[in-house]
Amino acid sequence: MMREGIEAKGLFSVQIIEAKSGNILEHYEDNNLVVTLGKANTAQLLAGAATGKKINKIAVGIGTTPPDVADTALTTPFIKNIDGYSFPNANEVLFSWTIETTEANGLSITEFGLMNDSGILFARKIRSAIIKSSSIKLVGTWKITIN
Repeated sequence: MMREGIEAKGLFSVQIIEAKSGNILEHYEDNNLVVTLGKANTAQLLAGAATGKKINKIAVGIGTTPPDVADTALTTPFIKNIDGYSFPNANEVLFSWTIETTEANGLSITEFGLMNDSGILFARKIRSAIIKSSSIKLVGTWKITIN
């Protein structure tokens, strides 16, 4: 039986790094949910309607609601540009990002989002809380695979 269609799936990874020593305190990796707006974003990119559609932002927030395809935003987000991207395989893009020691301090970070340059949510992930302070930075990647 032949299966047709395009599927997007994501793999989220974050390292919590101690600022003074540079030691990795925790490494966390898990699959994530590509939301409906993310799929619509991809369709618009395929058609060349690309204004504001480039994925280029990482967001962290404090929401704890399990991810749902209808998600459109994070709770109390801190949003910044990603550091860069690469193509580890022909059907994959790997976004790299950092939340520095000076950023998002005081947040109890439980959710992460990948967004386009218009602020539209593409993918969302929740996890146990990271109490963000100036003593740690977060370094991560978000791989999107198209099958």
